[in-house]
Amino acid sequence: MIPTDEKIYVENGMVKYGGSFVSALGHALMHADPINAQKIKDAWPKYWEESLEIGKKLREGENKEVEEGTK
Repeated sequence: MIPTDEKIYVENGMVKYGGSFVSALGHALMHADPINAQKIKDAWPKYWEESLEIGKKLREGENKEVEEGTK
């Protein structure tokens, strides 16, 4: 089973920075149950890994903005 935070990172990376096809996968992932989310991960592992890294970087950037805003 895919951890929830990983799924969210991948969704965000796909939707925000993927081309039209990868962005559509991200939207499908948002609505996917665990079984279908795993199917997306298994069918497009390269897109998954790339989007996971992008999603993590997006999250890190959000955290930095919050930290800087409280200083």
